[in-house]
Amino acid sequence: MGKGFAVVDLETTGLFPTKHDRIVEIGIVLMSPDGEIETRHETLVNPNRDMGAQHIHGIAAAAAARAPLFEQIAANVADLLDDRVPVAHNASFDSRFLGFQMAQAGLRVAEPERWLCTMRMSEGVSGYRRLAECCTAVGVELADAHSAAGDALATAQLLSVYMQTVSDRSYWDSWLASAGKYGPFAVDPSVRWIARTEIFEQDHSFVDRLVGSLTATRLGPQLNVDYLALLDRVLLDRVVSVSEASALEALAQEIGLTPDDVWLAHRAYFDGLVATAWEDHILTEAESTEIRSIGEILSINEDVVATSLAAAPTAPAPLMTSGFRLQPGDIVVLTGEMTKPREAWAEVLTELGLIVKNNVVKKTKLLVAADPDSLSGKARTARDYDITIVNEAGLEKLLDV
Repeated sequence: MGKGFAVVDLETTGLFPTKHDRIVEIGIVLMSPDGEIETRHETLVNPNRDMGAQHIHGIAAAAAARAPLFEQIAANVADLLDDRVPVAHNASFDSRFLGFQMAQAGLRVAEPERWLCTMRMSEGVSGYRRLAECCTAVGVELADAHSAAGDALATAQLLSVYMQTVSDRSYWDSWLASAGKYGPFAVDPSVRWIARTEIFEQDHSFVDRLVGSLTATRLGPQLNVDYLALLDRVLLDRVVSVSEASALEALAQEIGLTPDDVWLAHRAYFDGLVATAWEDHILTEAESTEIRSIGEILSINEDVVATSLAAAPTAPAPLMTSGFRLQPGDIVVLTGEMTKPREAWAEVLTELGLIVKNNVVKKTKLLVAADPDSLSGKARTARDYDITIVNEAGLEKLLDV
């Protein structure tokens, strides 16, 4: 007789593990043979590729980059599931996806036909299939939908209700008797599981992290052109990714900037942006939004931002820019699942005389990524070659659309 049930839910980059889709989050709820919840386990997983359908799972590449790889937690997953009946809502998907990645790690879990499926049970109890509808039908709260931990907990609670509905104990005993024992497994206790809630806690601004890493030795009050040029490249898409923040920090340390130097550079960049916006003596709503956005990113004092929005500066400041532009003949590469299909972007870029390639080479001018912190091979190569990476908003800005 098995130890009980192990309810599993996965968030993935897509639907096809054999076509390089991977797990990005796993939630497991262990239950007693009587249907009582015993323990809950969850972690984000680094898929070592782009994040796929981020609009569904809501996990940023920067968060996944700090999580363990699947092969690092595979033995722990196998140990949690060992001698238990695996359960999932749509078990056909979860069992095959998990089974594929476990096999890649040299381990095994129960075959798909030995998984209990609450979706199949729901068809006979409530007539519904979707997890949210099944939960509503029997009064189970589904919190944090499309998070592995939230969906796994709701599925476990659903199973508990069904165990009360199907009162024939022999039915559940037969399932418990089918639990497979494959262990023991060599679990590495040093690998820490990282929950979504842990990693999504509010970080300090990148400016706070940057200035906190610098020394107090001052080289001089002059603006550093190299730092301003990199800052301008980073802010092309008005997003500072984790990798870009690290690049700014590394450059500031390399050239010996102090915290005061950095604040001076950021204020100069902001003042230049404001002066450019006010050149025609009219501040549009789009320009106001951009000033607020850059002010927040650079940690500019709120009173300074408010003053900048109220009236044109009396002494316009020049905007220090890198002069980054796209020209006909430049090579552009796209990666990740974007709002506009990549094929559509490729058509637009080609019409403008740009060359769209599938792979990043040293001559690539720009990588456009659905997530600037993308973990895809293209993004990693682009960072190695110091190629500028922007999101779709950054591309639109560069193309002036």
